[in-house]
Amino acid sequence: MWFILILPFFQFDQANVDKISEYMRLHYADPAPVFNWQARPGLIPHMPRFNREKLPPNPGRSDILIGDTPAETLYITGNFFNEGNIFVFNDGVLRIKNADFNLNGDMYVYGGGKVTADSSALNIIQYYIYHHAIVLTDSGKFFIADCNTGFNGYQISIAVTGKGEIRMNRVTNRDWITAGLYQNGRAILDRVGITGEWLFSNNCYARFNRVNNLLTWYFFEDGSNVTINFPEGDSTWGFYIDSTRPGVSGVNYHVEIDTSSNVMWASIPLTGSMVIIDSSTLRTTGLMFNNRDSITGLVNNLHYQDWTLPVGDRIFRLRNTTIQTWNLYPAESSFVEVRSSIFGELCAYEYSFATILNSFCDGSGGHIEASGNATNFCFLSSLSCDVIAKNRGLLVLGYTAMTMGNIWATGASIMIIVNSQFPEDPVPSDTAIVFVAGITGPSSARVNDTFPVFGSAWIDPGPYNPQDFRFYQLFYRPTGDSTWIPIGDSLFTETRHAALDYWNTVGLAEGPYDVRLILKDLTGDSIEALKQITLRILGQSEAVSGKILEPLTVRSMGTRLLLIENRLSNTEIRIHDILGRVVGISKRDAFYWSAPAAGIYFIGITGFNITKKVVVY
Repeated sequence: MWFILILPFFQFDQANVDKISEYMRLHYADPAPVFNWQARPGLIPHMPRFNREKLPPNPGRSDILIGDTPAETLYITGNFFNEGNIFVFNDGVLRIKNADFNLNGDMYVYGGGKVTADSSALNIIQYYIYHHAIVLTDSGKFFIADCNTGFNGYQISIAVTGKGEIRMNRVTNRDWITAGLYQNGRAILDRVGITGEWLFSNNCYARFNRVNNLLTWYFFEDGSNVTINFPEGDSTWGFYIDSTRPGVSGVNYHVEIDTSSNVMWASIPLTGSMVIIDSSTLRTTGLMFNNRDSITGLVNNLHYQDWTLPVGDRIFRLRNTTIQTWNLYPAESSFVEVRSSIFGELCAYEYSFATILNSFCDGSGGHIEASGNATNFCFLSSLSCDVIAKNRGLLVLGYTAMTMGNIWATGASIMIIVNSQFPEDPVPSDTAIVFVAGITGPSSARVNDTFPVFGSAWIDPGPYNPQDFRFYQLFYRPTGDSTWIPIGDSLFTETRHAALDYWNTVGLAEGPYDVRLILKDLTGDSIEALKQITLRILGQSEAVSGKILEPLTVRSMGTRLLLIENRLSNTEIRIHDILGRVVGISKRDAFYWSAPAAGIYFIGITGFNITKKVVVY
């Protein structure tokens, strides 16, 4: 049987991008803060999307269906690999025993379907965080015993809802699990290593016995009234939470933990809840938003003697309690602005709009994300975490320093990176697309000269997106003027971390100038990047018998051999090629330099606005 999988097509929201660009124009000359904080140690929790119980779209031709024939059972032993999803439903059964099981896809168990895994290695192949998921709903069951699991080094999502059930007995997980129990979902785990994080809401039931490395998240929903003290120490015995516990009402789930080690606690106080956390250490607190909210001054790893969250739609009070990590989750159609904060994760969902300003995400809670149809705009901030766009999300990094982490664009998402630093180039997949526009230097130069403007201008589409790069162009204007003057013609070849174009400043006056990069795709959609460059007149460094001597002189001494003389003491000469790569460094007053090849080179004195362009034949 053949199926057609229709991927959502890329749609560029130019109006939304223009609105964000206009905001960046107002602040483009402000320096981006760079925090020298280390990412905090510990496990990295993540909040999965809600309503993951929705059944998947039509399966593709590489998917396996178990249950479309009555009483169907598939047995898997030995080596197994499938490049696609697995659906187990109705009275279908999948039995995995003594197998090396490898799946590059999702697993959906629903409608009474059942999966058992015994004495096997269970590997789900992922290429980024939360790439795949295991979904158990509508009485779907997954029982795992005497197995070890791996997810290619990335976190995976498990959703258990609608009377779905998961059991693990004598299981070791090599990679982190994020599991959400919703509605009447059930989870029973015994002797599990690296248990992962588990989120509890609605009427779910969970029991953990003899497990380790467990992070438990408790949703406190509308109408709940909770005063609780979470256990301290490395070991947990006999803990439970439900509405029979003193000080707890309006909590409809039941969770119990016994004889377990390294158990961590996390809370999610929702709109309409009244929660007091007393004398506890919370590994994480997640704040979800569905209104217009502004958050200022949150800082990870703070102790609160008596403090109430300044949000009007819920009461969340901390008494003698430490919050190690704040995680933030705009949802629905909320508009959330986060300023001057240090937090662990911000994931924007559904139709929300999140703005991160002058803040630092240290990665101790997870990553930065835009999914659903959300927009996540990070500006003048610093990141030490992964960044991902999903579904039809729009994620913009503007004037942001990213010191570590991966960048992924998936689904039909759009990612825009403007004048930002990042350690690795973004990886687009599906019908996603990535725009990168940046002017990285110089910050100053001299008049009556020609010098390179360095940066990046490129567009990377996913493998199923026909959109691509068209051209870019540089412009300049004196700061404060309204008329842009072209630096050169439109350029139809992408530039990555190299010289964008050459600016001839002959006849220009001293002072600050705005330099503008316009990047366009094949359909004419565009983004821009701005940088201020100050032009100066070359200073007179010294004179002998009334004759002015140049600080830097370069003379040809033969084929590709140059004599370079520097008259400024205690300075360094750097030589760049046309791509901006450093090909020579010296602190000597005079030295010979042999060019590695014919071409154009730029010789400058670091710390001074002095650069010479030489052509080597």
